[in-house]
Amino acid sequence: MNEPNDSLDVVVMNSSKRSKFEIWSEILESCLRRPRSQTWLLRKIRLKTKTVKTALQFLQSRELLEQIEDSDIIKYLTTKKGEGALIQYYNLITEFFDLKTATKGRKSS
Repeated sequence: MNEPNDSLDVVVMNSSKRSKFEIWSEILESCLRRPRSQTWLLRKIRLKTKTVKTALQFLQSRELLEQIEDSDIIKYLTTKKGEGALIQYYNLITEFFDLKTATKGRKSS
């Protein structure tokens, strides 16, 4: 049996935990059309401050999210590169984990 890839830092999924990928995609999606403050993201995503700060720093370091100042409030906006990453992420999820395809496959068996 293959060992899990530790470099991905995948969190075991259950009803209360999300993977880093899910958190990153939620932030990118939330900041896609309009700039959002850290406070707004904390309320929307419902995570601890440290977790959101770490995710924001990571996304900025990869140039997927940019920090902007709006009326002396720091806000975050998804970059074009971030939008592309989000599209690729959702395409990958849809391709391999499409529930409609899985359901159709079961019915025909």
